[in-house]
Amino acid sequence: MKKLDVRLAVVALALCAALPSFSLTLPMLPEATVAVVTKVIPDVSRKESGKDWLAAKRGETLSSGDRVKTGNGKSLAVIKFKDNSFVKVRENSDLTITGEVKGSDFMKDVFLQKGVIGFSVQKQKKDEQFRFTSPTSVASIRGTGGAFITSTSADTLIVSEGNVHFTNSVSGQSVDVPAGFTGLSFADGTIQVRASTAAEKALGLEGMKATEQGNKLEFDLRDNQGNPKKLKIEFNE
Repeated sequence: MKKLDVRLAVVALALCAALPSFSLTLPMLPEATVAVVTKVIPDVSRKESGKDWLAAKRGETLSSGDRVKTGNGKSLAVIKFKDNSFVKVRENSDLTITGEVKGSDFMKDVFLQKGVIGFSVQKQKKDEQFRFTSPTSVASIRGTGGAFITSTSADTLIVSEGNVHFTNSVSGQSVDVPAGFTGLSFADGTIQVRASTAAEKALGLEGMKATEQGNKLEFDLRDNQGNPKKLKIEFNE
């Protein structure tokens, strides 16, 4: 290689190093890839269909049907999709990622079996779809941020930005949840929306951040029978 070619190569590498925000990683992913694990703290597992659970590592790709599970304590995973949307998976959570390309449209679904996720979803194209689902609910997302919590008695959808169409899968009833409000979808088929509490607002805003700020939240929830439930979230530094 000529000296000039070497110098040009060195300059190109230096420019890439100096521009960390300019990344070709996600657009160049294989077509079968739905998302990438971009953060793992410390007890996070992943499972491909038909295979055993393995420890998740930063930079690993996720294909349609792959599961991600976080352990106790301060476990956390951040999953970034090819459209630069991301979900932040809190401790004791279990979810399945699915995705399908239809022409130029990217259809995405995050099935949350249990736990808590924060999210920041990029504005979707007209015919694209990004959904959060659970055994009880479906949340249709379009350019929205907040948090989603699922349990055996109810789902809690906290919306910090945008608007979410929230449906109870048991009854088929739906509500629109705008920014600053929280949707509650119960296992008995009822669904409601109300103004978010201060703690819910804080959780929703934290869920939209890809990095941790160091914080602790504790707030009370009630199921549809009025029984108190306490939710504690500890954010890592």
